Amino acid sequence: MSLGTNISRLRAEHHLSQGDLAEALAVSRQSVSKWETDSSVPDLDKLVKLSQLFGVTLDDLVTGAEPQPRAETSPQQVVVSHRMPGRKIAGILLFCMAFLTFLVLTALGGLLEGLILAVPFLACGIICFLAQKRPGLWCAWALYLMVDVFFHYASGLSWTYIFFTFSWREFGRTPVYVITAWIQVLVTLALLIATVRSFRKEPFPPTRRNGLILAGLWCAFLAGRFLPIAWWLAYLAVSVISVGALVALVSTVQDLISLILLAIALTLSIRMLAAWRARHR
Repeated sequence: MSLGTNISRLRAEHHLSQGDLAEALAVSRQSVSKWETDSSVPDLDKLVKLSQLFGVTLDDLVTGAEPQPRAETSPQQVVVSHRMPGRKIAGILLFCMAFLTFLVLTALGGLLEGLILAVPFLACGIICFLAQKRPGLWCAWALYLMVDVFFHYASGLSWTYIFFTFSWREFGRTPVYVITAWIQVLVTLALLIATVRSFRKEPFPPTRRNGLILAGLWCAFLAGRFLPIAWWLAYLAVSVISVGALVALVSTVQDLISLILLAIALTLSIRMLAAWRARHR
């Protein structure tokens, strides 16, 4: 009996669905499905948790032998909690907040205000339901991107105002612009550091393929950051939409994509550096 067949049999005997088993092991349901079809093999730590969960030895789990009953002592069973995970409870609360925000603000102000202020709660609720790992980090990124887009179009605020820190009067700006720009930069750095720290232990060996992926990400970031893509597209579509509106829209999207590429490239660079240091110790 194969390992996958044995996992499927033991799961059925314990009346667990693939989703229940995935929640208990902190993996995706697709991973459990691949194990049971012998498309992939669980890691050693997951095999140990499976053996504890099903109350069998590792040898019985791998070879498919029937577990021998013990007369005097019974194996310690791992109780699988069927309670809803905390991230899903948080998601439900966020959905309720989105609904209440939409109702209250629509009644007091208007439909547009209700939609705009309900979207952050709705987006974070969806993330809490879909992301099994690091939902807080992804919610922070989603909120940051939405706030950045909102302030960019509502007031024209941008992180580039940090360059006017000592000359804001010469450009007819107020200190609020400069202070907000510095806050945005500090929040961006905090999110980048949190992302890098969260993924720094994930394996990313310094192979040729990974090196090409990393080089491609850095090149894409530099191209998105320094090439005047927005102006090129504006000149190509000048007859369709006003140049100013198109430049503002494409510049915002370009900045957001560049920031995402920077976060991914930095994370993978740190992971590759850590793997290289571990290999040469």
